[in-house]
Amino acid sequence: MVSQKQSGKAFEFAMVQALQEKLGKSCNPIESKALAGAATDFSLQEKTRQKEDLLAASAAVGVLFQSEPYLHSALQGDLQLEMSLQLDRAGAAGDVRDLVLRHPETGWEIGISAKHQHEALKHSRLSNQIDFGFKWFGLPCTPDYFSEIAPVFEHLYLCKARGIAWSQIDDKEASIYVPILKAFQREVMNLDRLNPGVVARGLASYLIGVFDFYKVVKLKNETKVQVFNFNGTLNQPVKGIQSKAKLEKLKLPTRIVELDFRRKDNLASNTTLDMICDNGWQLSFRLHNASTLVEPSLKFDINLEGRPNNLQTFSAIW
Repeated sequence: MVSQKQSGKAFEFAMVQALQEKLGKSCNPIESKALAGAATDFSLQEKTRQKEDLLAASAAVGVLFQSEPYLHSALQGDLQLEMSLQLDRAGAAGDVRDLVLRHPETGWEIGISAKHQHEALKHSRLSNQIDFGFKWFGLPCTPDYFSEIAPVFEHLYLCKARGIAWSQIDDKEASIYVPILKAFQREVMNLDRLNPGVVARGLASYLIGVFDFYKVVKLKNETKVQVFNFNGTLNQPVKGIQSKAKLEKLKLPTRIVELDFRRKDNLASNTTLDMICDNGWQLSFRLHNASTLVEPSLKFDINLEGRPNNLQTFSAIW
């Protein structure tokens, strides 16, 4: 069975193929380990899935051509572009772009984050060895945070040594998830209070992306393209060509308004924190185990729940 990760890589390769088919000799894909791996994952898909991926990718390319004059100029033979797939480790530094198109002579570039039937931002981990504050937004976590989470992770180390499965731990949400989430909650709000304007902005940059990009999401018979234009580098005119679509510049959040456990039907969740920021941003952090046997780390499934009103989304049916 093909994994979710392989499906994602296959869709990245479909985007490369769709762009190259449209641009022809005006676009040069750079050979790399990432490109070779994505090509292999694409070849492992069933023929019907390959066809769907290419249809979805072609629909996205149509949207990109409405927004990017450089692509029109390249299509006319006036520019020679380079195209490359990035390795996953780029995301660790806040670069969420899977595919990058460049014009080396002018320094122009656009990035694409390709998602196969999901819109999650990142799957970051927490453990007693991970300083999430420094890694995510450049502010080290305090000793108090590590002291608070230490007993929980010591227990997980003992469980791992005994080969215990997560399913064997009684009430794991109350005994493990909630204490870790409470420590995370307190640390984030404490760092935000001590460093006004830094945490919310840095967190959004790390999770959503430090570079401007188009987020392409393949859904059932539909491709959704979201425009994350924080720095105003997308939609640039070239050689007198203007974009058919006007893209707006987004504002990053500057402060955390609230970070608390999700509530439904007047009951608090034991697994999920909701973060509300200014400028229309809202994130969710769902903590979960990512394996059958206990490991001394847990994974966040982080999603964008609320968006600014001017975050533009285009939809193409195929």
